[in-house]
Amino acid sequence: MKKKLLQLFYVLSIAGVLLFFVTGCLWGLGQKDYITVKYYDLDTPAQIVLKKIQVKFLPLDSTEPSKYKMVYRDVNGQMLIDDYNKWIQTPSLLLTRYLQSAFKQDDITPETPELIISGNIFMFRIDLQKNTASLGVNYVIKTSDDDTFKIAFKNSTVFSSKFEKQGPKYFVEAMSKCAGKLISALEKDIKRIQLHRQSKREKFLSIEQLAAKKKSIKSNSK
Repeated sequence: MKKKLLQLFYVLSIAGVLLFFVTGCLWGLGQKDYITVKYYDLDTPAQIVLKKIQVKFLPLDSTEPSKYKMVYRDVNGQMLIDDYNKWIQTPSLLLTRYLQSAFKQDDITPETPELIISGNIFMFRIDLQKNTASLGVNYVIKTSDDDTFKIAFKNSTVFSSKFEKQGPKYFVEAMSKCAGKLISALEKDIKRIQLHRQSKREKFLSIEQLAAKKKSIKSNSK
């Protein structure tokens, strides 16, 4: 009797160990390796100093559906969304902050004219077939004179930059270059508007001076 109980104990013990092992294996098969989610930011932009002009950036809009996740276009034209490599902010907030930090304004007074820049991001993605990052933006620059706003310039364009290898690090470098190209384009547009305003003001002053001169001549002739 004692021998039979001992045998039964051994059988139950072995069965328990086998059950634990099998259950553990089955549970392990249903589990995926944990993958750390990584967040990325654009590079710090080079500082551009603007004199005698105030520039205000309104928060950009975005029609990109992915929000924080990196978006890829593969060789078949399929759009892929990366769940494990993300931007630290949405494209709209990311680019708005980038623009605001790029422009330093100097020699500003209460009378300094103001430019207001708004826009929409319609493309913020990585093409794995062409090895390019692309940034598509519509933007509008308005002047603010006497509490009235007028469109001084508007543009719709796509900036692209190549990357040598595929990977988040290289995608960030390429997208930062795209953002840098946008900064350069805006700088040219702002300076063009400044020159136009200056030319217009000088022309207005010349007309005033000519009118004053004629008035003076007419007055002296009497």
